[in-house]
Amino acid sequence: MNKENALKFFANTFFKTSTAEILSDFSKFTHIKSLAKKEILFYEGETGSTVYFLVNGNLKLYKTNEEGKTMIIHIVRPGEIFAEILFFLQNRYPVTAEAISDSTLLGIDANKMLEYIKNSPEFSLKIIGALSGRIKELLNKIETLTLEDIRTRFLNYIKRLSNQKRSKTVTLPVKKGDLAMMLGIRQETFSRLLKKLQEENIISINKNEITILQEL
Repeated sequence: MNKENALKFFANTFFKTSTAEILSDFSKFTHIKSLAKKEILFYEGETGSTVYFLVNGNLKLYKTNEEGKTMIIHIVRPGEIFAEILFFLQNRYPVTAEAISDSTLLGIDANKMLEYIKNSPEFSLKIIGALSGRIKELLNKIETLTLEDIRTRFLNYIKRLSNQKRSKTVTLPVKKGDLAMMLGIRQETFSRLLKKLQEENIISINKNEITILQEL
């Protein structure tokens, strides 16, 4: 996708319109960035000054502890803005961003964008909404990891995907190993869980597709 179409997608997402004025304003401080599958966009702790809007593809945002273990914080999908936390963290990325598939992004200069936010109440509310949604997601993740057993954790995740897609068959947005990390489950334990759920005829699995066979 070229820059003009990427800008229109961005403008329609945040302003519900893509006027010549909006496109002209953002064209001055944006650029197109392409990533190959498994390519790193930025590392946790790395300094930077670019906020990103995902045009197509998928990315995972994750943190790594001192022992090298990773926890997936969020799966970025087309139409989402991310790294907007740079406005408050002195230009340091708090997570690592890695492409799950070939992806195209619109890079936005964070300082110029902050100036735009100050002069656009409508856009500032959109950014606040994005941040609030991310905070809510993290709070839900903390609650899930703290209170739910691994079986309930996984089944609730599949149920949410099913409700979003309005289908009993869902495609996992990441590999099973990454999903295990995202849900805070050891990969060996996760494999045994999937096998048991299939034996109980609760789900069926075909590669990265899962079909719900019973009411969850």
